[in-house]
Amino acid sequence: MARTPATLTALTASPAVRRVLVAYALFGFAEFFAWVVVIFWAYAEGGPRLAALAAVVQLVPAAIVGPAIATVGDRIPRGTALVLAYAFVTTTSLIAMLTLLVGAGVVGVIGASTLLTTALAVVRPLHFAALPSLAASPQVLVSANAVSSIFEGTFRFIGPVAAGLVVAHAGYWQAFAIEAVVGLGACLLCLRLGLPRPDGDGDEVGSIVAAVQGLVTLWRDWGALALLLVLTIDFLVAGALDVLGVAFTTDVLGRPETDAGYVIGALGVGSVIGAVLAASAGRRRRLSPVIVSGAVVEGLCFAAVALVAVLAPVLLLLVLSGIGGAVMLVSGRTLLQRATDDRVLARVFAVQESTTLLGTALGALLAPVLIELVSARYAFVPLGIACALLALSCLVLVRKLDARAVLHPVELALLRGVPFLSVLPEYELERLAQRARWELAPAGTVVIRQGDEGDAFYVTAEGELRVDIDGVRADHVIMAGFGFGEIALLRSVVRTATITAFTDARLLVIDSGDFLEAVTGSTNGHAIAAEASAAHLDRDRRRDGVDR
Repeated sequence: MARTPATLTALTASPAVRRVLVAYALFGFAEFFAWVVVIFWAYAEGGPRLAALAAVVQLVPAAIVGPAIATVGDRIPRGTALVLAYAFVTTTSLIAMLTLLVGAGVVGVIGASTLLTTALAVVRPLHFAALPSLAASPQVLVSANAVSSIFEGTFRFIGPVAAGLVVAHAGYWQAFAIEAVVGLGACLLCLRLGLPRPDGDGDEVGSIVAAVQGLVTLWRDWGALALLLVLTIDFLVAGALDVLGVAFTTDVLGRPETDAGYVIGALGVGSVIGAVLAASAGRRRRLSPVIVSGAVVEGLCFAAVALVAVLAPVLLLLVLSGIGGAVMLVSGRTLLQRATDDRVLARVFAVQESTTLLGTALGALLAPVLIELVSARYAFVPLGIACALLALSCLVLVRKLDARAVLHPVELALLRGVPFLSVLPEYELERLAQRARWELAPAGTVVIRQGDEGDAFYVTAEGELRVDIDGVRADHVIMAGFGFGEIALLRSVVRTATITAFTDARLLVIDSGDFLEAVTGSTNGHAIAAEASAAHLDRDRRRDGVDR
């Protein structure tokens, strides 16, 4: 049997991961399909100015309200939150369809499409906040991020092309009927995912407050803020192309405006290729060079479109631009997941969604201004070069975030070998691996003394340690791969045994605060750790146990 490519590992990981990814594929189609339908409608009604206005009116409220709603994913099970989000998309699609059927006019149609855009803005933060809980390993998580971006790229191309075909051969309200069906399919796929409620205090008083907490989480975290700014580049370019592509197609290429779907969608073709490439890049220890390089490629290739006025090379340059953007997005989202506490992950991704939408709105707003200033052809130049320079200016700050989130494969493998730690979510194990420290214990060194306060948990990487309880040596020895020291931490008691290095030993040490935060915050981990500590205490009473 052929081995599954690393990029597609997530599609074979589990039924739940597969269903969430297929639902996200439907979302990708719905997002780009509906967006371009509205742009075509507005362009037909009032040209580039109305198209840009429609984009801004949709995106600014969505940037504020949609991600704020998405923070519900930090307060209820994320599977439930995804179902509600896709149901929201379905409902608002039906509303948009009705406004066109009854002839509600510019205000009515743009108002309804704003509701739909807001609903769509809820989905992405919830999706990327749910993936770490579903992924069974870092490889699956990177693959899930890559597959998500592959779907985004695929439908960034298919969506606009399909929008042009449906509008040309059916009509606008029929397009929104298709949108509703797609939203319903995604909703059904996310039923009964079995995701638990995220660990946390659960005392948020509302979505707006939770969204503000997301901003507070990022405040003065200059590396995370710089990363969000770089990630916005892809959407700034895409937002400008949505409007600029129509004008470029008609004014420069001399083709009908419905053919703009191919120009707009070319960015999506590149996104698919780039997402495949990014799956390998996303496994690197350092992601900041990958992220910034991708953004620079995206900006420069976008600017180079002005050098040609023939469809084929234009599409090629936009494909290359999309490749750079996808590499940047997959790597950037992976870095953000690595470096962010899961309890506020939906909030942080909600902030990212806000910057995404505002970047798209800014790009759409800049497009008609640049067209008037330098023409539809040369409008690509200043925007593309500015994006490349912005990415380069953020490199130093993003590298700081990269240093904080660097993976520790040796430590991670060692922690995964401890039974009650192995059931923790992968992101918790990564966080413990990042915070742990190494300690050498020469033969004869007392690592833990009975009666002392507990301040750390230990995992043996090399060597053997003996156990003494009330001065009597236990029958057991602690060997490589075994953890010890959790009884005092979990039960708030003094050390119940003395642990001495029998041979030279190398130990991975986790401070009590980090250990308790990870283990007691996980229902499964806490239960298994409590069971293990109870069994060890029972052995201790018989002087045949080990303080682990």
